[in-house]
Amino acid sequence: MKFSDLPALGVSFVTHVLILAILFLIKLTVDDHNVQLDLETSFEDYERQQEEITRELELDTTVAETFNTQPGGVVTGEIGASTAPVVTQTKVEQAETLEEPTIEVSLSEVTLPSDDILGKDFGESEVTGEVGAAVDGYGAAMSRITQELIRLMRKEKLLCVWLFDESGSMKDDQKEIAENFEKVYQELGLITKKDEQLKKKLKDEPILSVIRSFGKARNELTKAPTSNYDEIVSSIGKIPVDQTGEENMLGAISATVEDYIGLARRQDRRLVLIIVSDESGDDGDAEGPLETTVAKLKQARVPCYFMGRESMFGYKIARMIWDDPETNIRYWRPVRRGPETPAVECLQWDGLHERWDNQNAGFGPYGQVRLARETGGIFFILPNEEETLAGPAEITRRKYAFLDMKEYLPNLDSYREYVEDRDRHNFRKILHDVIQRLNPDNDRDLSIREDWYPLELGEFMRVGQQEMNKAAKAMGLTETALKMLDNIRPLRDTEPSERWRANYDLAYAQLKTFRIRLFQFMLAMDDHAANDPKPVKEKTNRWDINRNTKMFVPDEDQYKRLASAFKLKMTREEYLAEIEATQKEATLLLRDVGMKHPGTPWAVRAQQEISRGFGMHFVESFWDPRRKPADQLPNL
Repeated sequence: MKFSDLPALGVSFVTHVLILAILFLIKLTVDDHNVQLDLETSFEDYERQQEEITRELELDTTVAETFNTQPGGVVTGEIGASTAPVVTQTKVEQAETLEEPTIEVSLSEVTLPSDDILGKDFGESEVTGEVGAAVDGYGAAMSRITQELIRLMRKEKLLCVWLFDESGSMKDDQKEIAENFEKVYQELGLITKKDEQLKKKLKDEPILSVIRSFGKARNELTKAPTSNYDEIVSSIGKIPVDQTGEENMLGAISATVEDYIGLARRQDRRLVLIIVSDESGDDGDAEGPLETTVAKLKQARVPCYFMGRESMFGYKIARMIWDDPETNIRYWRPVRRGPETPAVECLQWDGLHERWDNQNAGFGPYGQVRLARETGGIFFILPNEEETLAGPAEITRRKYAFLDMKEYLPNLDSYREYVEDRDRHNFRKILHDVIQRLNPDNDRDLSIREDWYPLELGEFMRVGQQEMNKAAKAMGLTETALKMLDNIRPLRDTEPSERWRANYDLAYAQLKTFRIRLFQFMLAMDDHAANDPKPVKEKTNRWDINRNTKMFVPDEDQYKRLASAFKLKMTREEYLAEIEATQKEATLLLRDVGMKHPGTPWAVRAQQEISRGFGMHFVESFWDPRRKPADQLPNL
């Protein structure tokens, strides 16, 4: 069947392509009144101090014979730290959005101070927490926690509550922690015997421990606070797997303080929380609960330590691999792990749909890191080589260089303070508006199908028509966003934050890239509908869009339809030259991100865009009828 022989529905496909071609080649004019950007604020500008960086802790599973003690956060640095006081939270953000255009269509090595300097005893006064201690594993993290507990024990006895999340992905982690508990208790026993100061202060058990777990609800694994090593290790092994998939982390922390602060005070002990989780929690960055929890912990003098994973770069979701034991079919299951900032600062859209990548940010999730910093604890960044992480490029298996990242520290102020600061800067405000308007969570039309197109042509045409409509709208929104970013380009060099400059550079280069890919998508759709290719593989029952480095080149017939409809005066060769120039421009912009921000997640993301290519082509695929819907899959 030839495309020219198809009914009106088929002709509509051509119309879409032709309209998109004009949008692609001719800059879309957007009236000024289509951009609603009202700024009403009287706050003064300020620059946050970026004085310190993270420290990497090496793995050591042997029992220490000597100890150096130091308060959390004093030596190894604060990522995005601020001494701003906690304020009552109110909703201040009323995000402006772009007006929809009318489209008529149917890490390097760093020399650190020596251990004797780092191990200096700074006393027992309150400190600001440390938020970026990179460790090679639980052994190194627990060794450092031992030093923290000893530092606190110099002044008072402790009641230490260990909070484990109940996700299935944490079972191996829990086993490793249980194996390392012996090291902690041996070291605590050793230091108690040798430290005369502790001997005088502590008349009975210097530290009692509680093992708790949380998911949607909470579970108590130890019958009562105990110093019995065997009971503690046994309790860790009894942590259940919560099948609901919900992780109410802030609720668990808040409830733990309420449940144990009274007992701790009656026994003249200081309450300490250690949270172990590979997710940021379903309530982990909620504005009101987070600040309420921060205030409660500070009032009760409860330091909060985290053993967690890196956040996803500018994104809230990581995807874990889960293989169905019944069918051996592989799925990508979403878990919350980010972002590293109070609000997203990167595009949540990849040019067709929501992001599917798993790229680490170099920092922990905002809510957890803020809790650690504000309460005098530490956020331990555990290794990111996780075999169950999925994605086109998987998670980056490199450590971002400390010095490279020093100028890109995330703002860890309260959400309200963060929004006030962001919206005082017109440059940041408009970039945020672009990100919000191009967020598939806010507009489902920005979720264009990439997989599982029907094999039969009639059904393909029906589904394809819907996706063509979305692509046309997305093209218009992309053009509008680029115009807005062009308007604030003069502000780019005066922006004081290197992080926000990087956010702008990457977003602009990506939107140039997405514009090409959308046009390629339209050409591929038109070609497939016109030629109705037949599958070659026996099991093929679906078509997928494949992204690659080979650009789709319209043949003579397709270009004739395009030129005839819009009376294009350029030849096909001139048209192809124009396409090539546009591709080179986008590539240069992406490479420029890497040159301006080397050794950072922005550079890695830009290189990923180059590696994925600009081309779009349909390929054969097999959709297994045994695949289960998402609501029938386990939560990780």
